[in-house]
Amino acid sequence: MKTANILVIGGGIIGVSLAYGLAERGEQVTVLDYGKGVNNASRGTFGLVWIQSKGLGMRRYAEWTMEAAQLWQRFSEDLSEKTGIAIDYKKQGGFEVCLGETEWSQRKVVLEQLRTESSTGTYDCHMLDHQAVQDLIPEMRLGEAVFGASFSPHDGHLNPLALLTALIASLKKAGVTHYLDQQVESVSYRNDCFEIKTAGENFSAKKVVLACGLGIKVLAQQVGLEIPIRPQRGQILVTERAKPLLPYPFVTLRQTQEGSFLIGSSHEDVGLDTGTTLSQMRNLAGHAVQIFPELARLQLLRCWGALRILTPDTKPLYVESDTCPGAFVVTSHSGITLAPLHANILSKWILEGVTPEGFEQFHPKRFDA
Repeated sequence: MKTANILVIGGGIIGVSLAYGLAERGEQVTVLDYGKGVNNASRGTFGLVWIQSKGLGMRRYAEWTMEAAQLWQRFSEDLSEKTGIAIDYKKQGGFEVCLGETEWSQRKVVLEQLRTESSTGTYDCHMLDHQAVQDLIPEMRLGEAVFGASFSPHDGHLNPLALLTALIASLKKAGVTHYLDQQVESVSYRNDCFEIKTAGENFSAKKVVLACGLGIKVLAQQVGLEIPIRPQRGQILVTERAKPLLPYPFVTLRQTQEGSFLIGSSHEDVGLDTGTTLSQMRNLAGHAVQIFPELARLQLLRCWGALRILTPDTKPLYVESDTCPGAFVVTSHSGITLAPLHANILSKWILEGVTPEGFEQFHPKRFDA
């Protein structure tokens, strides 16, 4: 049986961010990654570091995303220094476009609610009309349907696969044991220790962190936790490469460092199906062309589908088991945005039991009837 002080189950962005932070604190960490599952959300993400709209109805989450955004530049630089891998992080601000006056008015109400809910009465995101948006992106003509957009200077984007690669490389440098193709079958707790079984190996650990996306639900029950999560499919289109035209990311559209445009993303309740559909491809492409008519000239190269992992209110869930102390669950559909906090604050919580202010808001008891 192989042993570890802390065993992280899940090798996606959340799992490796946690392992990275734990290793930075000098902890002996093992990561188990199934690796070949088509449901891996980290390989299908859009690559946004985003704060707009997040936290409506939960002030701590709005603050949490802002804290993460403020740490991202340093986090990115540290990863690049350690691994030599550029993740192409850029923070120039971002837009959420409004097609028509109704969408613009609804969006304005949301920002006002976020401003009202904040502890300071402020929310650093503001509404722009059509011309103000156009002035910021002079090289791409906005479509007539664009009434305006909200803009936050704290939003940004990056290469998500490069981020995942850099985090995994940093684990190797830190001496973290990283097992691939290890699907966990069971987790048991006895004598203040956890036993974890996979198809080919047995492991023991003093603490275990469940960060394996849709695999959390079944394993969490084995350590006394009921975790309400569900899958939601998102499809993304990729165009051919073009010259740099769009310096700012939009929540459904961005140009990568290589020049391709990513167009997304749908919100489909289709269970575990990660396929693609012609109808959604048409919807996504049509919406993108309404924003920027020039995109109609670009050839679409491919489309993929991936599954988000959502709680009932779409906000993060962090909890330690009462019946099996030392067993933790970490899940959020904002794994990229929150990566610096997962590596820093959550690693301290897991190691030392230091609970951040307002952390109780992320507990699953909020879903109790």
